[in-house]
Amino acid sequence: MKVTSKYCAAMLFILLIFNKPISAAEPEQPIAADTIQGKIIQGQIIWGDLYTGNVQASLDFYTATFGWTTKTFGQDNTRYHLLYDGDQAIAGVLKRPTQRNKTESALWIGSFATNNVQLAVNNASNKQATIMLAPHNFALYGERAVIADPQGAIVALLDLDEKKQSHQNISAKWDWAQLFSVNTQKAADFYRDAFSYSIEQVENNKGSFYLLKQEILRASIVSIPASFEQRDRWVNFVVVDNLAKTLVAADKNGAEIIYQPQGAQVAIIADPQGALLGLTEQESE
Repeated sequence: MKVTSKYCAAMLFILLIFNKPISAAEPEQPIAADTIQGKIIQGQIIWGDLYTGNVQASLDFYTATFGWTTKTFGQDNTRYHLLYDGDQAIAGVLKRPTQRNKTESALWIGSFATNNVQLAVNNASNKQATIMLAPHNFALYGERAVIADPQGAIVALLDLDEKKQSHQNISAKWDWAQLFSVNTQKAADFYRDAFSYSIEQVENNKGSFYLLKQEILRASIVSIPASFEQRDRWVNFVVVDNLAKTLVAADKNGAEIIYQPQGAQVAIIADPQGALLGLTEQESE
């Protein structure tokens, strides 16, 4: 299995998320992943969209590697593909315009839960974010918007209607998101001021931060080493049942294993089209 070592320095901080209690407030009953389904926790990543220059190749990779299935909606350029993990929708796949394929031909954009998309977008715009997709009705799953933060990292906002059956059937396997930033303090300030996250410095790691909502850790921000491409980007993490088996399948199907620390239940891959995706394995009870 090929591991691309040139990325390792940039990904070392991912281990931070496995060395921190789930909540800064140390609740007596921490929220388990399986209790989140049907109850959206504000500020958590809840959905992913894969923008790709080769839709069919991307669909082939994710169905073969993860055992996901697909459904397709719309026609021509409006066509939207849903990926399902069992009977639960987990992500969307859509065509990425050719003129934007300057760095990689595919990109995962994570959607974070909010109960007021328009307010979040207004706040982000006031803090110099770029609005890439204004708030709109995401017919399948609620109201959505996409922004680029002031340092260029792309993130989506999604307001689900938990009363709708289709919204209740969204997978809870999106587990974590980490922002790699050229200026972590500036990034942390933006997400605090624009989206009302609380920020907490990671212990013994100056310049690294956690983002919290409802006193629960939701994401992290870490620095990009000088040897890594200097542009902010989010990496989103999805839970798999068997990390080792998934990595073998990913490698067989053309992905690169970007980061895989020995003994840890976490990895990062680049799919055959170049999109980065984090993987975690749910710890057994």
